Amino acid sequence: MAVLLASLSLHIYPSEIDSLLRELDMSIRNRPQYTLKRQEQIDALQRKLRLSHSDQERYDLYRELFGKYRSYRMDSALWVANQRVELAKRMKNPLYIRSAELNIAEVMIGVAMYKEGLEILDGIKSADLDASGVSYYYYQYHQVYTLMADYAFSDQMKEHYRGLAYQYKDSIISMRRPGSQGYLLMMSEKLLYEEKYDEAIEILKSCYKTHEEKGYSVAIPSIGLANAYAFMGNTELQKKYLAISAIADIQAATKEYISLWKLANLLFQEGDIKRAYTYIECSMQDATFCNARYRTQEISELLPVISRTYENKLKEEKTQMVALVILTSVLLIILLIALMFIFYQMKRLNVARKAVNTMNEELKHINSDLHTLNDKLQESNQVKEEYIGYVFNMCSLYINKQEEQRKMLARKIKTGQLDDLYKTVNSSSFVANELKEFFYTFDSVFLKLYPKFIEQFNTLLQEDERICPKEGELLTPELRVFALIRLGITDSGKIANFLHYSAQTVYNYRLKVRNKSLLSKDEFMEAVQQIG
Repeated sequence: MAVLLASLSLHIYPSEIDSLLRELDMSIRNRPQYTLKRQEQIDALQRKLRLSHSDQERYDLYRELFGKYRSYRMDSALWVANQRVELAKRMKNPLYIRSAELNIAEVMIGVAMYKEGLEILDGIKSADLDASGVSYYYYQYHQVYTLMADYAFSDQMKEHYRGLAYQYKDSIISMRRPGSQGYLLMMSEKLLYEEKYDEAIEILKSCYKTHEEKGYSVAIPSIGLANAYAFMGNTELQKKYLAISAIADIQAATKEYISLWKLANLLFQEGDIKRAYTYIECSMQDATFCNARYRTQEISELLPVISRTYENKLKEEKTQMVALVILTSVLLIILLIALMFIFYQMKRLNVARKAVNTMNEELKHINSDLHTLNDKLQESNQVKEEYIGYVFNMCSLYINKQEEQRKMLARKIKTGQLDDLYKTVNSSSFVANELKEFFYTFDSVFLKLYPKFIEQFNTLLQEDERICPKEGELLTPELRVFALIRLGITDSGKIANFLHYSAQTVYNYRLKVRNKSLLSKDEFMEAVQQIG
């Protein structure tokens, strides 16, 4: 079973770690964006400071600003801490003064000025602090002794400082609320020191889950898990959690971190030189930007080794590239000769093929033109059939009306109704009625041929300028003008004669509607003639 689990881990972890490393690579490329976001947060706090009205408000804002600068820019964090001290003294608040002095001590420790940091800490009494201040006070002692142990010259001094740091772990745990994240994280550090790795991992996984659920940064529990797995010799899980921690640090624009350069060292040992170089370069740039001296010192020990190996690898790759280029050039020359021979052999075939293709294209165009012509002829025949029937019907009706008119006039003359006869002859209602009936019949026949004419015509116009016939109308005068254009009558004079309008009226209708169009003049006219 153990062998099976080990085999499965070999197959599962690499793909997961590769995915994490790709995400980390992307985060490093996007680093300027994350830095800009953090700087914008700092700028917003500074604007609030300029607009603040009370010392208490300014003190609280400086505390928040210190939180943004720590692990980002140590020199700025020191300036903020000094401002807090000055403000606290002006407020005559001893608790605030001690809290601000602890900020200064934190910065001193962060820039490897351990002596100055310890002097500040030694000058503060825990009795002068509140509970959170005492926890912070103990943590700074723990931090300085941990760092001094890391850089001690002898094993005896290293153990001495580690012992002091261990004592402060207990002090910190005693000041923190049991079950809180700060309590659990410090408890996991203590268990790691005591080599109780399984218990530490259980606590750290719980913290990781809580941080993930609440949207906190998972950088701290991840680096703890990475350390735990390093002690246990599980390189794959160490690499996984170092990558997770590094991603969280980069995306939070944290500049003082440990995960990325440790991951660089691990990848360097595994032979991933390019990534190791990218990560160590990024770590050095961020540590320099932050002015975190002890991180710069740690990275400086690795950077020359990785950089030299990376440069050697580049030289080796360059040599291989030159050899590959020479080989490729020779192969290309051979290939070029072969291609020239093939080209010569295929040249005549290509000429014949082009001639055939040209003929095929011409035939396609001819067929297309014939199809278009057939469609137009079919449409023209349909229009002719409809309108021939319409003309014959109109002529028959007109003859009947003329006969009825003749009979009515004869009756009036016979009966001596001369006044009525005069009124009838001089009345324009007959012509008006005839025109009305003529328009109605024309509209009916046209809409029978092109039932969607109005709908499609309106799609060419602006939405609020569309033309809708009134109740009882089939086509408006404007639509009637463009109906004739659709039938192929484009001359305004002919349209005016056909509809009994003046040429100016037809021109005005065409201009008015064209100004409402969504298209240019030529495009609009072409689109009208394509309706149906």
